[in-house]
Order: sequence, then structure tokens, then C-alpha cells
Amino acid sequence: PVRALEADRAAASWVGVADPACHIDWALLAAIGRVESNHARFGGNQLDAAGVAQPGIIGIRLDGTNGTARITDTDGGRLDGDTVYDRAVGPMQFIPSTWRAVGVDADGDGVKNPQDMADAATTTAIYLCSGPGDLSRPGDLHAAIMRYNPSGSYVRTVTAIAAAYRHGV
Repeated sequence: PVRALEADRAAASWVGVADPACHIDWALLAAIGRVESNHARFGGNQLDAAGVAQPGIIGIRLDGTNGTARITDTDGGRLDGDTVYDRAVGPMQFIPSTWRAVGVDADGDGVKNPQDMADAATTTAIYLCSGPGDLSRPGDLHAAIMRYNPSGSYVRTVTAIAAAYRHGV
């Protein structure tokens, strides 16, 4: 969707100026958005005129079953509606505690909202660039994506989609 692409490009541009050594690009952010929520379209969601996922993307309960991590509630259910276990939220699927630590208000509306594509894409860029490294180097790129989601298959999928996007596919 246009709003998702605009958010990814703006986030890469903004973080690219703030941290030029990171070499983040829009295609990497778009690839993560594709894997995490099909660009905010998961579960019948759509980005509204303000770029907010509606009705809102809430992931599965992270209760340690079915191969998930066990993460007990960190936000009193404020972001994910679950007061027992955490659930990833928004188009970029942030755990509430991660969102609380890293989330930004990229669109300047006064709210750090993980359902807001601009906020989520920019937070993703900041998170990926938060460690050492240059994302144009394969090893550093791999490490950054592993910080985001520690799965080798996730890294391979994201890098393949990002490469396809860079080539106009």
C-alpha cells in the first residue's frame, strides 16, 4: 500500500540522516513489513487515511506454546489487550516492552502508536540501527535482523524479499 511504502521510505531517510553509517534502506523495512503483516493487511486490516492499521494488528499469545517464546505481560494489556501474556502489536509486530523502550512518534501526532505505520517503520529502522554495524555488509545485516527476530529462516526470507524490492519485483 502507498502509505506503507511512504512510511518505509520516510523512516529510512530520517534514520539514514541520523545514522548514515548504518546504511538502512526502505526495502529492508518494507520486507519486514511484508513478513510481519503483509504491509498492515494481516487479518483484514487496512491502513486508514492517517496510516494507522485498522482495526489493529494483534499477534498470537506468547505463552510458550506452539513454538512461541513465553513472555508474560509487560504492559498491563494496554497495547495488546492481554493482561497475562504479551502479544506482538502493529504492522511491524513489536512486543509491548520493546515498543515501550524504542517506540517513537514519527508522524508528530503526539502519540507513540505501534499501529501507526510511520511510527512502526521508524521504530523498526531505529531498532535495526541500534547495534553496531553497517547494514550494507551481509554479516552486520544478518546480526541486525537477528536482533529483530532471532530466526535464520526469518533472516533469509527478509533479505530475499528486500533484494526483490530493490530490483523492482
